Amino acid sequence: MFKLDSSNLKTWDAAPIDPQAGDVIGELANRMNAMIHRVKPDRSDLDMVFEVMLKLGVPLDFPVTEVSVNGKTAYSVGEDCLLLVCLIPDIQPEDVEQMAEYAPAKAVISRDSFADDTAMANAWYILRDRGVDLKLV
Repeated sequence: MFKLDSSNLKTWDAAPIDPQAGDVIGELANRMNAMIHRVKPDRSDLDMVFEVMLKLGVPLDFPVTEVSVNGKTAYSVGEDCLLLVCLIPDIQPEDVEQMAEYAPAKAVISRDSFADDTAMANAWYILRDRGVDLKLV
């Protein structure tokens, strides 16, 4: 059984910060740090896979298959890999190259998985050149 209340992802705390209440900068920094890892701590990868399916309008009865990407776990959704969902940490260009080999219509990758913006940009270019859309969660 998977978990889904409103979302498996944390949402930004947009409540106004009262400047009279004290350390405004510290409170803002705390809120920003809380968003570094956006997936709620008690959620599994499959919880996220099913949330992605729901948000993208993919029927929940489509098969979900665990696949290996350079020894790291990812999930193929649909008979012909309609989606490839990857939530693994430390994604490298060679991982993205191997993901593209599955020829998904869309690769769904966690923002937390990239070491930096350069790695994320490289993934976008690699997948674009292979005709694969990139969706970040």
